[in-house]
Amino acid sequence: MVSDPELDGFRRDHYFSRSWALLTRDRGWIKPVLVMTVALLVPIVGVLGVLGYALEWARLTAWNVNAAPKQRGVDVGGCIKSGWRGFLVMLVWGILSAIVVGVATVLPIVGALVSLVWFFVSFFFAVVVMVAALRATIYQRFGAGMRASTIWQMVSHDPGGLLRVVGINVIGGALAGVVTMFVVMVGLAGAVPHLVWYLTYLYDFGTVMSDSAGAMLALQLLASVLASLGPALVVVLLVDGLVGTILLMVSYTAVALWMRQFDVPNWGRDEDPLPPFVTDPRDDAPVPGAGAPGQAAPQEEPVEHPQLMAVPGEPCEPRPEDVAGEVPVAEKDDPVVPEDPVCAEKDDSVADDEGPVTEERH
Repeated sequence: MVSDPELDGFRRDHYFSRSWALLTRDRGWIKPVLVMTVALLVPIVGVLGVLGYALEWARLTAWNVNAAPKQRGVDVGGCIKSGWRGFLVMLVWGILSAIVVGVATVLPIVGALVSLVWFFVSFFFAVVVMVAALRATIYQRFGAGMRASTIWQMVSHDPGGLLRVVGINVIGGALAGVVTMFVVMVGLAGAVPHLVWYLTYLYDFGTVMSDSAGAMLALQLLASVLASLGPALVVVLLVDGLVGTILLMVSYTAVALWMRQFDVPNWGRDEDPLPPFVTDPRDDAPVPGAGAPGQAAPQEEPVEHPQLMAVPGEPCEPRPEDVAGEVPVAEKDDPVVPEDPVCAEKDDSVADDEGPVTEERH
């Protein structure tokens, strides 16, 4: 069990256990997960909505709000919008990486080595893209997810933390693969008797069968196997959807917990430098100039956030009671104050198109 103090602020480890603790924080947590599993069956829109739900909940977590996913009153349109934004960020980064790697792999001598290295690096790069998508969600602006210099500054500061998230994805994906293989093998076991019968029939009478009869027999075999595998395929689809949804939410929340060390509430405009990094409160010594351990260095001229409204150049702090509702709207290049979070229990956030946005539960 993870205690409440361990969920507060930034800690450099236990990303999975803390993400899981946040996911299962409220009773009935499985309900939204099941709804999202079913939503994945809806082409395009369903997938975008699930992605946006995970991003919006992770956005709230990055703002240092410990809230469980919202179970009622979810702003479906806001989730789809956030999912679309996140998808575009992933798509662009994916295309750029494909071009670079594609050019490198055709180079003589080093091409094969590049392919091998990229196979392993791609797992880490996928998590870096998650950081970019979450940053775009925090600002509620696509461009924020494409600011390579800031994203690189974050990644280079603590690559080890992101490797922990990579481990969550790899292990979770491997477990999902094992479950899928088991279910498929059970389904194939039911199809084996049909397969043996048809193969035996073909062996005994194949020499006297016409081509049309052989084709008919093959179709009958295919239909019989599919009928036997049908229930197993449905189970695989649902199990993979359930595991994939949980893994998606836990992974993005883990990225959000990692991102807390960059003091998201004190972020300014998208192009502004990052504030002093936050350290783990268990560290003996604080980062020079960062104040007490676990605390961000005080700003020379702190900016107040009256009524939690967005202040030019700085994001507004979300209210703990706001966890999911409407997507906040922020002014251009300014953080947005979440007033009705999309994925948490009480969400009141509206961010303009170009500023960090705070929000509540998803």
